[in-house]
Amino acid sequence: MTLFLLPNVLGPVEDIAHFFPQNIAQIVSQLDGIIAESEGEGRRYLKRFQTKKKPHEMPIALLNVNTPSSDLDFLLEPIKQGEVWGVVSDAGLPCLADPGAALVMRASQLKIPVEALTGPSSITLALMLSGLSGQQFFFHGYIPKKPEERDQALRNWEKMAAGTTHVFIEAPYRNQHTLQSCLKVLRPSTFLCLATNLTLPDQMVHTARISQWKEIEIGKRPTVFLFTHS
Repeated sequence: MTLFLLPNVLGPVEDIAHFFPQNIAQIVSQLDGIIAESEGEGRRYLKRFQTKKKPHEMPIALLNVNTPSSDLDFLLEPIKQGEVWGVVSDAGLPCLADPGAALVMRASQLKIPVEALTGPSSITLALMLSGLSGQQFFFHGYIPKKPEERDQALRNWEKMAAGTTHVFIEAPYRNQHTLQSCLKVLRPSTFLCLATNLTLPDQMVHTARISQWKEIEIGKRPTVFLFTHS
C-alpha cells in the first residue's frame, strides 16, 4: 500500500538511466497501475520499463487540470485496498508545476504512505544553470496571459527584495511575446536568464543584464524564465 511519485524525462532522450535513480526500474516493476497526466504519455512511460502486465494492459487513471477534487478518493481507492501505484507527469516531477499536490495531501489524510523519487525538474535545473542566486527565490508558475497583466506582473515582481530570483514559465507559443515584455519592462541592470529545452541536445541557457540582451529566437520550445535585480 504505497503511492510513488515518479520522475519523468523532460523530452525525447534516449538514455533515461542518466536522469533516473537506480531503483526506479525495480519500483515500476512492482506497480499495479499508474496515475498519469495523460494516457498517451502514461503508456509511453510504462514502455520504458518491465511491468507486471504488458504496458497496454496496465491500469491508468488520469490526474490533470480537469480532474475534480471529488475524484481523489476514487484515484486512491486501489492503494487503500493494498495495491502499489505511481504518479507520473507528462514531463518532470509530479507536484512541481504539475498535478499531484492535492492527491498527496489527500493520501496523507488517509494515512497512505507516499514516497518521492528524484529526477529532472526544469525549474530546479534552470535555477542551477542560470548563475542567479538560489538562496532566495520565488517560483510564480505561469505568468499572466494578457500583455498588460503580464507587464504589470513583471513590474510587481521586480519591486520585491533585491537579490530574490524570480522564476516563471510560459506556454511555449507565447515565449517570444514574453521575452519582448521582459526586455521592455525590466530595468536595464536586471539579470535575465532563459533556459530552453533543458537536458535535450539543443539545450540553451543564456544569462545577461537586460541592457546587454538582444532578442533571440526561442520559438515554441519549453522555456523557463528567471530574473533578479541587485
